[in-house]
Amino acid sequence: MKHLRIKILFVIMLSCTLVSQSQNTTSEQDLIERIIENIAEQEEENSDYTNLLEEITRLTQNPLNINTASFYELQKLHLLNRNQIEQLLKYRDENGEILSIYELQLINGFSSDLVRIIAPMIASKTNLKSQDSKSGKHLLLLRTEHNFEKEAGYTSTKVNSKYLGDSWKYYSRYQLQDPKSGINFGFTAENDKGEPFFKDDNQNGFDFYSIHLQKQFRGFIQQINLGDYQIKFGQGLSLWTGMGGNKSSFTTQNARKYQGIRAYKSSDENRFFRGASILVAPTKGVNLAAFGSLKKIDASTKSDTISSFVSRIVNTGLHRNRNELNKKDALEEKLLGGYLMWNLKSSEFGICYVYYSFSPEIKIQEKAYSTYNFRGQDNYNLSFTYQSQINHIHLFAEVAKSKSGGLGILQAANIQIHPQLSLEAIYRKYDKDYHALFANSFSEQSRNQNEEGLYFGIDFHPFPKWTIKAYYDQFEFPWLRQSANSPSKGHEYFSEIEYTQNEKLSVYFRYKQENKADNMPSSFINTPVEFEKTQYRLHLSSKPATNWEIRNRIEFSQYKQAEQNENGFLIYQDLIYHFPEFPLNISLRYALFDTDSYNTRIYAYENDILYAYSIPAYYNKGSRFYLNLNYKINNKLTLYARYAQTKYSKSERIGTGTSLIHGNTKSDFKAQLKFNF
Repeated sequence: MKHLRIKILFVIMLSCTLVSQSQNTTSEQDLIERIIENIAEQEEENSDYTNLLEEITRLTQNPLNINTASFYELQKLHLLNRNQIEQLLKYRDENGEILSIYELQLINGFSSDLVRIIAPMIASKTNLKSQDSKSGKHLLLLRTEHNFEKEAGYTSTKVNSKYLGDSWKYYSRYQLQDPKSGINFGFTAENDKGEPFFKDDNQNGFDFYSIHLQKQFRGFIQQINLGDYQIKFGQGLSLWTGMGGNKSSFTTQNARKYQGIRAYKSSDENRFFRGASILVAPTKGVNLAAFGSLKKIDASTKSDTISSFVSRIVNTGLHRNRNELNKKDALEEKLLGGYLMWNLKSSEFGICYVYYSFSPEIKIQEKAYSTYNFRGQDNYNLSFTYQSQINHIHLFAEVAKSKSGGLGILQAANIQIHPQLSLEAIYRKYDKDYHALFANSFSEQSRNQNEEGLYFGIDFHPFPKWTIKAYYDQFEFPWLRQSANSPSKGHEYFSEIEYTQNEKLSVYFRYKQENKADNMPSSFINTPVEFEKTQYRLHLSSKPATNWEIRNRIEFSQYKQAEQNENGFLIYQDLIYHFPEFPLNISLRYALFDTDSYNTRIYAYENDILYAYSIPAYYNKGSRFYLNLNYKINNKLTLYARYAQTKYSKSERIGTGTSLIHGNTKSDFKAQLKFNF
């Protein structure tokens, strides 16, 4: 058996020799694009990807040692499900040290394509460069952004609409990580474009400040957090702040990985908690957490004959003019809760309770579709979650209840039918009166409410160079939605086939279709009419040499509703070049797009400066290009710069309201300094 393993390893290593020489594994940017771009297409609200970007960057700089990594450390790779992790640990126990990352192809569930994708984040030996982790590491980021074309808000003659600041964004962040002492400390300060800076209503400088301190221990007390933090529990039905992720090309990777309490390092001004938490381990395999939070969030307020109340919660985080400043910190949010996690060898169980209250009370504007939305001063969520591995079947679920009596249910199974074939099925049912303001579970909508659905996903590797992925999701909405004046239903289908040749060339074709009912504008009454949106994508990535790579994409979009028939396309060319004898990297893109309306918009991830992201929706007709520069001045100082411009062919106005730009061009600039010391 041992000799056979060595022979197979020799064949694998021989086939990967070119990969080793030319570094033709998936790049960090490819990895980020695969994860984020799919999420952005499903999100109805803007998500903050800062933490994800930081995690991927950290893993590519200090790859995870697959010979020593624990179950929970392997979950940080984001792309492995529980079946795959269990198989890896089993293989490691039975065969000893893994000699090369390409040996993973011998493990059930690990295709050559998967190994190529995760290769930048893993290693078979500890990276010697990471051995200095015994001492503290300091990181300081200084960033600025600027739009060259002035928005209407800067020149408005209306007192309440005129921007009070300039057109520059200012961002700074300091981070200290000391693995030896278990301390993670940092702060973030941000001031958006148009917001006053050290003047008027903002004499304190930055508009938003965030500070966190996380201390890890060994013993009864495991972790203490002070300041700002996030919590991710179970499958996200009761408590999951920050990015969660829904349907994507990772068709069988939908089980949430338990992350517990983590320091908050992003600049989103709403999706976090501010206070204190403690995590203890009263006995082996048992974790008990308690947490509390008190913070203020933006909201629109109104008054009646009795008292004032909140009519709308505002999540933009923008405070550029009097209208926006009047909404700042208008709602006080208090939260108390705790959870218990019990980990066994192949299963884990958890229970969570969270209570939160608001002042003043929330009375969302009463419309037919919002009849069952949350109203009042307080709410609670109680949930139970479990995950269990039974041979090649991974079961995961969560059941939650809110104060209203509404229930949220998610039950799923991931089955490894064959070493190269896995299936996933997810059933969810969220009552129309289920209220969970901090939930972020698997769903068609941005909120886990008023939805029932059944999802099937497949991941198949019929041949070493081929990957086939697909999913089908059937869903219905028992009550009205903001965009549909009656109960409705729909379905979504996705398929993708990818071919990878010699680890140097990768090409995939994607087909996606969504059918759902939305209101059709009418002079009498808006009536829901089913629409069909179809997308076709052909994408090619190539690395002709060790220091440069190219990417090409062409994508078509179609939208049909009643007599309405719209089309659109996007085509772009990327070039990424690493100078061999000079510490400079460049990446550029030129794109052409033409869509009939926003209905046929197309999303595409763009390379950006470190820890920043750009995922614009391409629509109307025009062209766009960007240029990124990354120059390493010395071992402690790196400069990043970015210039991007969009030019529209059929429009002389961009945006609306105070964001309106007169003209057909929009240009922006970013610069950042990173200090490591």
